[in-house]
Parts: sequence; C-alpha cells; structure tokens
Amino acid sequence: MTSTLLLVDAGMVAGFRRATLSLAQLHQALVHLHRQHPDVQVAVIADPSLKWDLAGPEQTAFEGDIVAQAIVCAPAGAFDGTAGFLERAAARARAAGTRVVAFTDRALSDVALGRLRNDGGRWLWDLDDTRTIDAAEAATAASAPARRRRRAR
Repeated sequence: MTSTLLLVDAGMVAGFRRATLSLAQLHQALVHLHRQHPDVQVAVIADPSLKWDLAGPEQTAFEGDIVAQAIVCAPAGAFDGTAGFLERAAARARAAGTRVVAFTDRALSDVALGRLRNDGGRWLWDLDDTRTIDAAEAATAASAPARRRRRAR
C-alpha cells in the first residue's frame, strides 16, 4: 500500500471564502482533515508573509505553530516562491514512492490538486476527485492576473 502525503497551503485554507485570514479557521479545517483521513501524512506549508496578514493575537499563535512544527514556512527567497517550494516537496515525495495531493489555489505543475469545501461548518477534504495540470498549463495560470481577496466591510 502506498502512503499518501497531503500538502496543505496554510494561506489558502486560512483565507478560504473569507475577507481576512483566520488561523482559527486553518486549525478547525486541519482537525476535520485528521478526522476524515487519519492515515495520511500532512505537511502544512505557509508563505513566510502569512504572519503579517493575521490579526495580532493570531500572529503569536502562528509563531507557536512554527515552533511546534505544525506549520513549515517556505524559505524566504525560495526559487519560484511558495509554489515552487510546494512543487519541489511534491517531487521529492513522489520520487520516494509516496502519493501526493496538494490543497492550494496556486498553479502547480504535475501535482494532484485536491478539492476542499466547507459544508455548514464541516470541512470536506476530497483526495479522490483530484486534478493534475501539466507544466504549460501551470505556467499560463501562474502568469494570469492574481485574484483579489474580498475586503472586509
């Protein structure tokens, strides 16, 4: 049986359908992930700037998550940024014979992208209905204008 590694983009989950990022939302979603899929390995990857997008008290909690190794930050200045870091992590895991599913809103080439949704407060992590895009499609998506996050009113 092949093991499965889930690469979770912390910023995407923390900002899922929200005007502002929420570390509490990320934590809730991860609890649901571990309940739904207890046998998978999970790596939560964050852009280092995520801390500054969080509210004051959550910044301290974010630092605690890093110290506890619950979240790993992509190195500042990483080649191709956080998306490149995710792609390289996926490639290394696949080379070791591990199935990889990423949950991100970034364009990653040759990485199976899972679907995440929130159904009335219950987070659903779909590992089976994945989509993989090739390098050309990822390059096109990466060069498209960035989507803007809704502003709080």
